[in-house]
Amino acid sequence: VVTGHKGGTRLKTTVRGHAVHSSRVDVGVPAVMVAGRLIAWHDEVMAENKARARNDNPFEPPYTTLHVGVVHGGTAVNITAEHCSFAHEVRVIPGDEGIDFVARYKAKVAELEAQMKAIAPASGIDVEVTSFTPPLGPEIDGEAEALSRRLTGDNGSHVVAYGTEGGLFQAEGWSTVVCGPGDIAQAHQPDEFITIAQLDAGTTFVRGVIAELSR
Repeated sequence: VVTGHKGGTRLKTTVRGHAVHSSRVDVGVPAVMVAGRLIAWHDEVMAENKARARNDNPFEPPYTTLHVGVVHGGTAVNITAEHCSFAHEVRVIPGDEGIDFVARYKAKVAELEAQMKAIAPASGIDVEVTSFTPPLGPEIDGEAEALSRRLTGDNGSHVVAYGTEGGLFQAEGWSTVVCGPGDIAQAHQPDEFITIAQLDAGTTFVRGVIAELSR
């Protein structure tokens, strides 16, 4: 019975550079290299978060993470790239706000964009927030938690680093927990699987919920 998970904000950044022959990189704006500086910013900020992490934080890892997962850009090794885009995310622990990290990121973007435009006024950086998942938090006397613990016998304290739709339901006022088969250790891996025993336990749980709510 999971009563908490991190919130997530996903973004897409597109860097518009100015293409010249790489021998005159001084008069060009290399979109890939500018993107590289923004990507490195993610690691720097995450290191700050890690340094201030609290030992009693139950999340793994116990701090807000930043990650860049996809990068596209450039046409040739001897041309300063005219375009580069990358997809990235922030996964916040309770107490941190995704909007704050987006604001810090946009401040860094503005700093680099000013340097770019000083060389090529048409260059720039576009930032788009593509999705937002609110965090899920423990509830005081939560009905969903009480029901799930009664059906599963699980009285442990569990939180997870990934996001679910649970945060969306909770934000709308529904009592919410996350409980079901599978393990994140197998997610997004070759031969991803759920065991038959886990499916059986999930089936028993759903039948128990139906029975409880049909009384």
